[in-house]
Amino acid sequence: MKAPPRYPSFHRRLLVQSGGTLIAALAFLGLLTWVAAYGWINEVARLPLRNEVQLVASRIVQEGRLVVDAYYWDEPHHQLLERHVDPYFLQVFNAEGRLIRQSANIALLSDRYPEVLLHAPVAHEPFWRPLQTFYIDTHRLYFMVFPLRDADGRYLGAIQLARLDPGFVDLYRQLAIGIFLSWTLLSGLILILLATSSRRVLRPLHELTRATAALSPERLHEPLRLTPPLDQETAQLTATLNELLRRLHQAFDELRRFTSNAAHELKMPLALLHAQAELALRRPRSADSYRATLQQILHQTEQMTTLVQHLLLLSRLDQPNASFPFTPLNFSELVAREQVLFAARARMQGVTLTASLDPEARLYGIETLLQELIRNVLDNAVKYTPRGRIEVVVQKTDTHVLFEVRDTGVGIPREALPHVTERFYRVPSTATGIEGHGLGLSLVARIVTLHQGQLEIDSQPGQGTTVRVHLPALPVSVLETKEPA
Repeated sequence: MKAPPRYPSFHRRLLVQSGGTLIAALAFLGLLTWVAAYGWINEVARLPLRNEVQLVASRIVQEGRLVVDAYYWDEPHHQLLERHVDPYFLQVFNAEGRLIRQSANIALLSDRYPEVLLHAPVAHEPFWRPLQTFYIDTHRLYFMVFPLRDADGRYLGAIQLARLDPGFVDLYRQLAIGIFLSWTLLSGLILILLATSSRRVLRPLHELTRATAALSPERLHEPLRLTPPLDQETAQLTATLNELLRRLHQAFDELRRFTSNAAHELKMPLALLHAQAELALRRPRSADSYRATLQQILHQTEQMTTLVQHLLLLSRLDQPNASFPFTPLNFSELVAREQVLFAARARMQGVTLTASLDPEARLYGIETLLQELIRNVLDNAVKYTPRGRIEVVVQKTDTHVLFEVRDTGVGIPREALPHVTERFYRVPSTATGIEGHGLGLSLVARIVTLHQGQLEIDSQPGQGTTVRVHLPALPVSVLETKEPA
Protein backbone atom coordinates (compact mmCIF):
# COMPACT_ATOMS: atom_id res chain seq x y z
CA MET A 1 0.00 0.00 0.00
CA LYS A 2 1.39 3.35 -1.03
CA ALA A 3 2.22 5.58 1.93
CA PRO A 4 0.32 8.88 2.06
CA PRO A 5 2.41 11.91 1.07
CA ARG A 6 3.96 13.95 3.87
CA TYR A 7 3.27 17.66 3.69
CA PRO A 8 5.22 20.34 5.56
CA SER A 9 3.37 21.82 8.50
CA PHE A 10 1.97 25.33 8.41
CA HIS A 11 4.18 26.17 11.39
CA ARG A 12 7.30 25.12 9.48
CA ARG A 13 6.22 26.86 6.24
CA LEU A 14 5.53 30.07 8.17
CA LEU A 15 8.98 29.98 9.76
CA VAL A 16 10.80 29.03 6.54
CA GLN A 17 8.93 31.21 4.05
CA SER A 18 7.75 34.23 6.04
CA GLY A 19 10.64 34.13 8.50
CA GLY A 20 13.16 33.59 5.72
CA THR A 21 11.69 36.48 3.71
CA LEU A 22 11.73 38.85 6.69
CA ILE A 23 15.27 37.84 7.69
CA ALA A 24 16.50 38.26 4.11
CA ALA A 25 14.80 41.68 3.90
CA LEU A 26 16.39 42.64 7.22
CA ALA A 27 19.80 41.50 5.94
CA PHE A 28 19.33 43.57 2.78
CA LEU A 29 18.34 46.58 4.89
CA GLY A 30 21.43 46.05 7.06
CA LEU A 31 23.63 45.86 3.98
CA LEU A 32 22.13 49.10 2.63
CA THR A 33 22.71 50.72 6.02
CA TRP A 34 26.34 49.62 6.05
CA VAL A 35 26.90 50.83 2.46
CA ALA A 36 25.32 54.20 3.28
CA ALA A 37 27.39 54.52 6.46
CA TYR A 38 30.49 53.37 4.56
CA GLY A 39 29.99 56.10 1.94
CA TRP A 40 29.25 58.71 4.59
CA ILE A 41 32.41 57.80 6.53
CA ASN A 42 34.49 58.08 3.35
CA GLU A 43 33.02 61.48 2.54
CA VAL A 44 33.50 62.75 6.10
CA ALA A 45 37.11 61.49 6.09
CA ARG A 46 38.00 62.98 2.68
CA LEU A 47 36.25 66.33 3.18
CA PRO A 48 39.00 68.03 5.29
CA LEU A 49 41.70 66.63 2.98
CA ARG A 50 39.82 67.89 -0.08
CA ASN A 51 39.35 71.36 1.43
CA GLU A 52 43.03 71.59 2.35
CA VAL A 53 44.16 70.37 -1.09
CA GLN A 54 41.97 72.90 -2.87
CA LEU A 55 43.30 75.68 -0.66
CA VAL A 56 46.94 74.74 -1.34
CA ALA A 57 46.31 74.31 -5.08
CA SER A 58 44.66 77.71 -5.34
CA ARG A 59 47.80 79.30 -3.86
CA ILE A 60 50.66 77.49 -5.59
CA VAL A 61 49.30 77.25 -9.17
CA GLN A 62 50.07 80.65 -10.69
CA GLU A 63 50.25 81.58 -14.39
CA GLY A 64 50.79 78.04 -15.63
CA ARG A 65 53.53 77.07 -13.15
CA LEU A 66 53.99 75.91 -9.56
CA VAL A 67 55.03 78.52 -7.00
CA VAL A 68 55.26 76.43 -3.80
CA ASP A 69 56.50 79.34 -1.68
CA ALA A 70 53.24 81.17 -2.32
CA TYR A 71 51.57 78.92 0.26
CA TYR A 72 51.97 79.66 3.98
CA TRP A 73 53.82 76.53 5.19
CA ASP A 74 54.00 77.67 8.80
CA GLU A 75 50.41 76.66 9.64
CA PRO A 76 50.40 74.73 12.98
CA HIS A 77 48.88 71.64 11.41
CA HIS A 78 51.86 71.55 8.97
CA GLN A 79 54.47 72.36 11.61
CA LEU A 80 53.44 70.34 14.67
CA LEU A 81 52.77 66.67 15.35
CA GLU A 82 50.49 66.91 18.41
CA ARG A 83 47.07 65.38 17.85
CA HIS A 84 45.24 68.35 19.35
CA VAL A 85 46.20 70.38 16.26
CA ASP A 86 45.16 67.54 13.87
CA PRO A 87 48.44 67.46 11.83
CA TYR A 88 48.30 67.37 8.03
CA PHE A 89 51.31 65.99 6.14
CA LEU A 90 51.64 67.93 2.90
CA GLN A 91 53.88 67.10 -0.09
CA VAL A 92 54.11 68.80 -3.49
CA PHE A 93 55.50 66.97 -6.54
CA ASN A 94 56.35 68.39 -9.95
CA ALA A 95 55.16 67.02 -13.30
CA GLU A 96 58.08 64.51 -13.37
CA GLY A 97 56.96 63.10 -9.98
CA ARG A 98 59.87 64.58 -8.04
CA LEU A 99 59.24 65.91 -4.53
CA ILE A 100 59.82 69.68 -4.45
CA ARG A 101 58.41 70.64 -1.03
CA GLN A 102 56.92 69.01 2.08
CA SER A 103 55.61 70.17 5.44
CA ALA A 104 57.91 70.32 8.48
CA ASN A 105 55.94 67.85 10.60
CA ILE A 106 56.83 64.99 8.21
CA ALA A 107 60.40 64.98 9.58
CA LEU A 108 59.01 64.95 13.13
CA LEU A 109 56.86 61.91 12.30
CA SER A 110 59.56 59.70 10.73
CA ASP A 111 62.55 59.79 8.47
CA ARG A 112 61.01 56.85 6.59
CA TYR A 113 58.04 58.84 5.33
CA PRO A 114 57.58 58.04 1.59
CA GLU A 115 58.88 60.73 -0.76
CA VAL A 116 57.17 59.38 -3.86
CA LEU A 117 53.59 59.43 -5.11
CA LEU A 118 51.74 56.53 -3.52
CA HIS A 119 49.31 56.28 -6.46
CA ALA A 120 48.33 58.20 -9.56
CA PRO A 121 46.69 61.58 -8.94
CA VAL A 122 42.86 61.52 -8.83
CA ALA A 123 40.75 64.67 -8.98
CA HIS A 124 37.74 63.07 -7.26
CA GLU A 125 37.50 59.91 -5.18
CA PRO A 126 34.07 58.17 -5.49
CA PHE A 127 32.34 57.40 -2.21
CA TRP A 128 32.51 53.61 -2.68
CA ARG A 129 36.31 53.57 -2.97
CA PRO A 130 37.91 52.76 0.41
CA LEU A 131 40.30 55.17 2.06
CA GLN A 132 43.90 54.80 0.89
CA THR A 133 46.17 54.13 3.91
CA PHE A 134 49.78 53.44 4.80
CA TYR A 135 51.68 52.84 8.04
CA ILE A 136 54.59 54.77 9.51
CA ASP A 137 55.83 52.85 12.52
CA THR A 138 52.73 52.52 14.73
CA HIS A 139 50.86 55.33 13.00
CA ARG A 140 48.21 54.64 10.36
CA LEU A 141 47.58 57.48 7.92
CA TYR A 142 45.07 57.92 5.15
CA PHE A 143 45.83 60.16 2.20
CA MET A 144 44.78 61.47 -1.18
CA VAL A 145 46.78 62.49 -4.29
CA PHE A 146 45.36 65.46 -6.16
CA PRO A 147 46.53 66.57 -9.65
CA LEU A 148 47.60 70.17 -10.26
CA ARG A 149 46.66 71.68 -13.63
CA ASP A 150 46.80 75.13 -15.17
CA ALA A 151 43.92 76.98 -16.80
CA ASP A 152 44.48 75.05 -20.05
CA GLY A 153 44.34 71.69 -18.29
CA ARG A 154 48.06 71.04 -18.61
CA TYR A 155 49.41 68.74 -15.85
CA LEU A 156 51.87 70.62 -13.59
CA GLY A 157 52.29 68.20 -10.71
CA ALA A 158 50.44 66.77 -7.73
CA ILE A 159 49.69 67.33 -4.07
CA GLN A 160 49.91 64.34 -1.73
CA LEU A 161 48.17 65.06 1.56
CA ALA A 162 47.95 62.63 4.49
CA ARG A 163 46.32 62.69 7.89
CA LEU A 164 46.47 60.49 10.98
CA ASP A 165 43.53 58.05 10.90
CA PRO A 166 41.31 58.86 13.89
CA GLY A 167 39.60 55.46 13.56
CA PHE A 168 37.73 55.65 10.24
CA VAL A 169 39.10 52.33 8.94
CA ASP A 170 38.30 50.54 12.21
CA LEU A 171 34.83 52.05 12.07
CA TYR A 172 34.09 50.06 8.90
CA ARG A 173 34.63 46.81 10.74
CA GLN A 174 32.94 47.95 13.95
CA LEU A 175 29.88 49.10 12.02
CA ALA A 176 29.74 45.80 10.11
CA ILE A 177 30.01 43.80 13.35
CA GLY A 178 27.32 45.94 14.99
CA ILE A 179 24.94 45.55 12.06
CA PHE A 180 25.60 41.78 11.94
CA LEU A 181 24.96 41.37 15.68
CA SER A 182 21.78 43.47 15.40
CA TRP A 183 20.65 41.39 12.40
CA THR A 184 21.30 38.17 14.30
CA LEU A 185 19.38 39.39 17.36
CA LEU A 186 16.45 40.70 15.32
CA SER A 187 16.35 37.51 13.21
CA GLY A 188 16.06 35.40 16.33
CA LEU A 189 13.36 37.72 17.68
CA ILE A 190 11.45 37.46 14.38
CA LEU A 191 11.57 33.63 14.49
CA ILE A 192 10.39 33.60 18.10
CA LEU A 193 7.50 35.97 17.33
CA LEU A 194 6.52 33.98 14.22
CA ALA A 195 6.64 30.70 16.15
CA THR A 196 4.48 32.17 18.93
CA SER A 197 2.04 33.71 16.44
CA SER A 198 1.78 30.52 14.39
CA ARG A 199 0.94 28.47 17.48
CA ARG A 200 -1.75 30.95 18.39
CA VAL A 201 -3.12 30.96 14.83
CA LEU A 202 -2.99 27.17 14.54
CA ARG A 203 -4.69 26.50 17.89
CA PRO A 204 -8.23 26.78 16.45
CA LEU A 205 -7.21 24.70 13.42
CA HIS A 206 -5.81 21.93 15.63
CA GLU A 207 -8.96 22.10 17.71
CA LEU A 208 -11.06 21.95 14.54
CA THR A 209 -9.04 18.95 13.29
CA ARG A 210 -9.62 17.07 16.57
CA ALA A 211 -13.32 17.90 16.51
CA THR A 212 -13.80 16.71 12.93
CA ALA A 213 -11.74 13.55 13.58
CA ALA A 214 -14.11 12.70 16.42
CA LEU A 215 -17.19 12.93 14.19
CA SER A 216 -19.23 9.86 13.32
CA PRO A 217 -22.33 9.34 11.15
CA GLU A 218 -24.46 9.41 14.29
CA ARG A 219 -23.05 12.78 15.40
CA LEU A 220 -23.21 14.74 12.14
CA HIS A 221 -26.09 16.80 13.51
CA GLU A 222 -23.84 18.19 16.29
CA PRO A 223 -22.23 21.49 15.16
CA LEU A 224 -18.52 22.07 15.66
CA ARG A 225 -17.76 24.53 18.45
CA LEU A 226 -14.34 26.10 18.99
CA THR A 227 -12.98 27.91 22.01
CA PRO A 228 -12.89 31.71 21.47
CA PRO A 229 -11.24 33.98 20.56
CA LEU A 230 -11.41 33.14 16.86
CA ASP A 231 -10.24 35.05 13.83
CA GLN A 232 -12.67 35.80 10.99
CA GLU A 233 -11.25 33.18 8.61
CA THR A 234 -11.40 30.37 11.18
CA ALA A 235 -14.94 31.35 12.14
CA GLN A 236 -15.98 31.30 8.47
CA LEU A 237 -14.30 27.90 7.98
CA THR A 238 -16.12 26.53 11.04
CA ALA A 239 -19.45 27.88 9.79
CA THR A 240 -18.81 26.37 6.34
CA LEU A 241 -17.97 22.99 7.85
CA ASN A 242 -21.06 23.10 10.04
CA GLU A 243 -23.19 23.83 6.98
CA LEU A 244 -21.50 20.94 5.16
CA LEU A 245 -22.16 18.64 8.13
CA ARG A 246 -25.79 19.76 8.17
CA ARG A 247 -26.14 18.86 4.48
CA LEU A 248 -24.35 15.54 5.05
CA HIS A 249 -26.66 14.75 7.95
CA GLN A 250 -29.64 15.61 5.77
CA ALA A 251 -28.25 13.45 2.96
CA PHE A 252 -27.71 10.54 5.35
CA ASP A 253 -31.24 10.95 6.65
CA GLU A 254 -32.59 10.99 3.11
CA LEU A 255 -30.50 7.92 2.24
CA ARG A 256 -31.77 6.05 5.31
CA ARG A 257 -35.33 7.11 4.55
CA PHE A 258 -34.86 6.20 0.89
CA THR A 259 -33.48 2.76 1.81
CA SER A 260 -36.27 2.16 4.31
CA ASN A 261 -38.98 3.26 1.86
CA ALA A 262 -37.49 1.26 -1.01
CA ALA A 263 -37.27 -1.83 1.19
CA HIS A 264 -40.87 -1.31 2.30
CA GLU A 265 -42.14 -0.78 -1.25
CA LEU A 266 -40.40 -3.97 -2.40
CA LYS A 267 -41.31 -5.98 0.69
CA MET A 268 -45.08 -5.67 0.24
CA PRO A 269 -45.32 -7.01 -3.34
CA LEU A 270 -42.76 -9.72 -2.54
CA ALA A 271 -44.83 -10.79 0.44
CA LEU A 272 -47.96 -10.88 -1.77
CA LEU A 273 -46.11 -12.89 -4.42
CA HIS A 274 -44.94 -15.34 -1.78
CA ALA A 275 -48.40 -15.67 -0.24
CA GLN A 276 -50.10 -16.15 -3.63
CA ALA A 277 -47.56 -18.78 -4.74
CA GLU A 278 -47.80 -20.58 -1.40
CA LEU A 279 -51.59 -20.53 -1.53
CA ALA A 280 -51.59 -21.85 -5.11
CA LEU A 281 -49.31 -24.75 -4.15
CA ARG A 282 -51.18 -25.70 -0.98
CA ARG A 283 -53.69 -27.88 -2.86
CA PRO A 284 -54.61 -28.77 -6.44
CA ARG A 285 -56.67 -26.07 -8.22
CA SER A 286 -58.47 -25.59 -11.50
CA ALA A 287 -56.82 -24.03 -14.52
CA ASP A 288 -58.93 -20.86 -14.08
CA SER A 289 -57.78 -20.56 -10.46
CA TYR A 290 -54.14 -20.94 -11.48
CA ARG A 291 -54.66 -18.40 -14.24
CA ALA A 292 -56.12 -15.87 -11.79
CA THR A 293 -53.20 -16.43 -9.42
CA LEU A 294 -50.67 -15.98 -12.23
CA GLN A 295 -52.41 -12.78 -13.33
CA GLN A 296 -52.11 -11.42 -9.80
CA ILE A 297 -48.43 -12.43 -9.70
CA LEU A 298 -47.89 -10.78 -13.10
CA HIS A 299 -49.53 -7.57 -11.87
CA GLN A 300 -47.31 -7.51 -8.78
CA THR A 301 -44.15 -8.13 -10.83
CA GLU A 302 -45.13 -5.32 -13.21
CA GLN A 303 -45.47 -2.98 -10.21
CA MET A 304 -42.09 -4.09 -8.90
CA THR A 305 -40.51 -3.70 -12.33
CA THR A 306 -41.86 -0.15 -12.59
CA LEU A 307 -40.53 0.64 -9.12
CA VAL A 308 -37.05 -0.73 -9.91
CA GLN A 309 -36.96 1.11 -13.25
CA HIS A 310 -37.83 4.37 -11.53
CA LEU A 311 -35.20 3.77 -8.87
CA LEU A 312 -32.55 3.03 -11.47
CA LEU A 313 -33.52 6.09 -13.50
CA LEU A 314 -33.38 8.35 -10.43
CA SER A 315 -30.00 6.87 -9.54
CA ARG A 316 -28.69 7.63 -13.01
CA LEU A 317 -30.11 11.17 -12.92
CA ASP A 318 -28.35 11.74 -9.58
CA GLN A 319 -24.95 10.90 -11.06
CA PRO A 320 -23.08 14.18 -11.77
CA ASN A 321 -21.18 12.73 -14.74
CA ALA A 322 -24.13 11.01 -16.40
CA SER A 323 -24.54 11.99 -20.06
CA PHE A 324 -27.80 11.97 -22.02
CA PRO A 325 -28.25 12.61 -25.76
CA PHE A 326 -30.11 15.89 -26.35
CA THR A 327 -31.78 16.10 -29.75
CA PRO A 328 -34.34 18.44 -31.40
CA LEU A 329 -37.86 17.16 -30.63
CA ASN A 330 -41.45 18.04 -31.34
CA PHE A 331 -42.88 17.97 -27.84
CA SER A 332 -46.49 17.97 -29.05
CA GLU A 333 -45.90 14.73 -30.94
CA LEU A 334 -44.60 13.06 -27.76
CA VAL A 335 -47.63 14.25 -25.79
CA ALA A 336 -50.01 13.15 -28.55
CA ARG A 337 -48.71 9.57 -28.44
CA GLU A 338 -49.08 9.30 -24.69
CA GLN A 339 -52.41 11.15 -24.63
CA VAL A 340 -54.04 8.49 -26.81
CA LEU A 341 -53.15 5.75 -24.30
CA PHE A 342 -54.22 7.66 -21.21
CA ALA A 343 -57.43 8.89 -22.85
CA ALA A 344 -58.55 5.24 -23.13
CA ARG A 345 -57.82 4.69 -19.42
CA ALA A 346 -59.68 7.86 -18.51
CA ARG A 347 -62.79 6.82 -20.51
CA MET A 348 -62.91 3.54 -18.58
CA GLN A 349 -63.24 5.64 -15.38
CA GLY A 350 -65.80 7.97 -16.93
CA VAL A 351 -63.30 10.85 -17.18
CA THR A 352 -62.93 13.04 -20.26
CA LEU A 353 -59.35 13.74 -21.35
CA THR A 354 -58.87 16.49 -23.96
CA ALA A 355 -55.70 17.91 -25.47
CA SER A 356 -54.74 21.20 -27.13
CA LEU A 357 -51.31 20.76 -28.73
CA ASP A 358 -49.29 23.43 -30.51
CA PRO A 359 -47.57 21.78 -33.52
CA GLU A 360 -44.69 24.33 -33.30
CA ALA A 361 -43.66 23.26 -29.77
CA ARG A 362 -40.10 22.16 -30.48
CA LEU A 363 -37.23 21.90 -28.03
CA TYR A 364 -33.90 20.25 -27.32
CA GLY A 365 -34.46 17.30 -25.06
CA ILE A 366 -33.98 13.66 -24.16
CA GLU A 367 -36.86 11.76 -25.74
CA THR A 368 -37.00 8.82 -23.31
CA LEU A 369 -36.92 11.09 -20.25
CA LEU A 370 -39.54 13.47 -21.63
CA GLN A 371 -41.77 10.47 -22.35
CA GLU A 372 -41.31 9.42 -18.72
CA LEU A 373 -42.20 12.95 -17.59
CA ILE A 374 -45.40 12.99 -19.69
CA ARG A 375 -46.44 9.53 -18.51
CA ASN A 376 -45.99 10.30 -14.84
CA VAL A 377 -47.92 13.57 -15.00
CA LEU A 378 -50.78 12.02 -16.97
CA ASP A 379 -50.74 8.88 -14.78
CA ASN A 380 -51.19 10.99 -11.63
CA ALA A 381 -53.98 13.00 -13.26
CA VAL A 382 -55.90 9.83 -14.26
CA LYS A 383 -55.33 8.03 -10.95
CA TYR A 384 -56.45 10.92 -8.76
CA THR A 385 -59.42 12.06 -10.90
CA PRO A 386 -62.32 9.68 -10.18
CA ARG A 387 -64.75 11.81 -12.21
CA GLY A 388 -64.80 15.00 -14.26
CA ARG A 389 -62.23 15.96 -16.87
CA ILE A 390 -58.55 16.31 -17.61
CA GLU A 391 -57.20 19.02 -19.91
CA VAL A 392 -53.75 18.77 -21.52
CA VAL A 393 -52.20 21.88 -23.07
CA VAL A 394 -48.93 22.26 -24.96
CA GLN A 395 -48.19 25.84 -25.96
CA LYS A 396 -45.16 27.49 -27.60
CA THR A 397 -43.97 30.93 -26.48
CA ASP A 398 -40.97 32.93 -27.67
CA THR A 399 -38.58 31.24 -25.26
CA HIS A 400 -40.39 28.30 -23.69
CA VAL A 401 -42.65 25.33 -24.27
CA LEU A 402 -45.48 25.08 -21.72
CA PHE A 403 -46.82 21.63 -20.81
CA GLU A 404 -49.89 21.98 -18.58
CA VAL A 405 -52.21 19.27 -17.21
CA ARG A 406 -55.36 20.40 -15.36
CA ASP A 407 -57.69 17.91 -13.64
CA THR A 408 -60.77 18.04 -11.44
CA GLY A 409 -59.52 15.33 -9.09
CA VAL A 410 -59.15 15.02 -5.34
CA GLY A 411 -56.48 17.73 -5.09
CA ILE A 412 -53.56 18.12 -2.70
CA PRO A 413 -53.68 19.84 0.71
CA ARG A 414 -51.62 23.06 0.92
CA GLU A 415 -49.30 21.70 3.63
CA ALA A 416 -48.42 18.70 1.44
CA LEU A 417 -47.47 20.68 -1.69
CA PRO A 418 -43.82 21.35 -0.65
CA HIS A 419 -43.26 17.58 -0.20
CA VAL A 420 -44.87 16.07 -3.30
CA THR A 421 -41.56 15.93 -5.21
CA GLU A 422 -39.80 14.09 -2.37
CA ARG A 423 -39.04 10.44 -3.05
CA PHE A 424 -41.61 7.93 -1.74
CA TYR A 425 -43.79 10.75 -0.42
CA ARG A 426 -47.51 10.13 -0.81
CA VAL A 427 -50.22 12.45 0.46
CA PRO A 428 -51.79 10.52 3.36
CA SER A 429 -55.30 11.76 2.69
CA THR A 430 -55.30 10.66 -0.97
CA ALA A 431 -53.01 7.63 -1.09
CA THR A 432 -55.43 5.11 0.40
CA GLY A 433 -56.56 2.55 -2.14
CA ILE A 434 -54.53 4.02 -5.04
CA GLU A 435 -51.53 2.17 -6.36
CA GLY A 436 -48.23 4.01 -6.47
CA HIS A 437 -44.80 4.33 -4.92
CA GLY A 438 -44.39 8.11 -4.52
CA LEU A 439 -41.64 8.39 -7.13
CA GLY A 440 -43.52 9.90 -10.08
CA LEU A 441 -43.30 13.61 -9.26
CA SER A 442 -39.80 13.17 -7.84
CA LEU A 443 -38.77 11.78 -11.23
CA VAL A 444 -40.60 14.60 -13.03
CA ALA A 445 -38.77 17.23 -10.94
CA ARG A 446 -35.34 15.71 -11.74
CA ILE A 447 -36.11 15.53 -15.47
CA VAL A 448 -37.29 19.15 -15.51
CA THR A 449 -34.10 20.23 -13.71
CA LEU A 450 -31.97 18.29 -16.19
CA HIS A 451 -33.68 20.16 -19.06
CA GLN A 452 -33.16 23.50 -17.23
CA GLY A 453 -36.91 23.97 -16.95
CA GLN A 454 -39.32 24.90 -14.18
CA LEU A 455 -42.04 22.84 -12.43
CA GLU A 456 -45.13 24.41 -10.85
CA ILE A 457 -47.91 22.58 -8.99
CA ASP A 458 -51.14 24.30 -7.90
CA SER A 459 -53.91 22.44 -6.17
CA GLN A 460 -57.08 22.83 -4.15
CA PRO A 461 -58.42 19.87 -2.14
CA GLY A 462 -61.61 18.58 -3.73
CA GLN A 463 -61.28 20.88 -6.78
CA GLY A 464 -58.32 19.52 -8.69
CA THR A 465 -54.63 19.98 -9.49
CA THR A 466 -52.73 21.85 -12.17
CA VAL A 467 -49.18 20.80 -13.11
CA ARG A 468 -47.17 23.21 -15.28
CA VAL A 469 -43.82 22.40 -16.83
CA HIS A 470 -41.83 25.17 -18.56
CA LEU A 471 -39.05 23.90 -20.84
CA PRO A 472 -36.64 26.00 -22.96
CA ALA A 473 -37.85 26.14 -26.57
CA LEU A 474 -35.68 25.47 -29.60
CA PRO A 475 -34.14 28.79 -30.81
CA VAL A 476 -35.63 30.28 -33.98
CA SER A 477 -32.21 30.21 -35.73
CA VAL A 478 -32.06 26.45 -35.25
CA LEU A 479 -35.57 26.03 -36.58
CA GLU A 480 -34.72 28.02 -39.72
CA THR A 481 -31.65 25.83 -40.27
CA LYS A 482 -33.70 22.68 -39.95
CA GLU A 483 -36.53 23.73 -42.28
CA PRO A 484 -34.76 23.07 -45.68
CA ALA A 485 -34.02 19.51 -44.62
